[in-house]
Amino acid sequence: MKITIFGDSITNGYGTENPKILKNKIEEKRSGIDVKLYGVNGDDTYGALYRIKYVKAENADFNFVFFGANDASPYHLIRPKEFQANLLKITNQLGENKTILLTPPYYNELEPTHYSKLSEVELFRQTVLELGRTQKIPVIDIFQAMTNTPNPNVLLKPDGLHFMEVGYELLSDKIIEFVKET
Repeated sequence: MKITIFGDSITNGYGTENPKILKNKIEEKRSGIDVKLYGVNGDDTYGALYRIKYVKAENADFNFVFFGANDASPYHLIRPKEFQANLLKITNQLGENKTILLTPPYYNELEPTHYSKLSEVELFRQTVLELGRTQKIPVIDIFQAMTNTPNPNVLLKPDGLHFMEVGYELLSDKIIEFVKET
């Protein structure tokens, strides 16, 4: 089985010694899965639309779409409805029966390097959940999974956004859970 993970710096393993950490964790935990990563640091759903052809060319069994951290940033000036429209375009191009959306992740807004409010990220999370519900697209609510842990901040690097190894453990487990169920 081949899967793609299409996203931003978190998909790209930003700040880790191994930029393929997510690929390696999934492939180590579940044999028979070939993971192709399509993460670009700082990318948002508008950037994704420019490079979606590379993801589509993989003709994967499943495409996990993991955007929102940058879309929710005030530096990107993207509103939730634009984000939703972009996700729908991405889903339509990759195939509704082959696309799984992930909500934006939780982040620690108390870190001084942050530029978004957690309440803003929550709006983008709700947008993904609504799109999944109305279009019948599967959604992995990684935001909720992170906040369900005893201390979600330990999942994150000191910048409060990018994942520590334990964060990638959780993310890889959630992706594998979805693959097992289908």
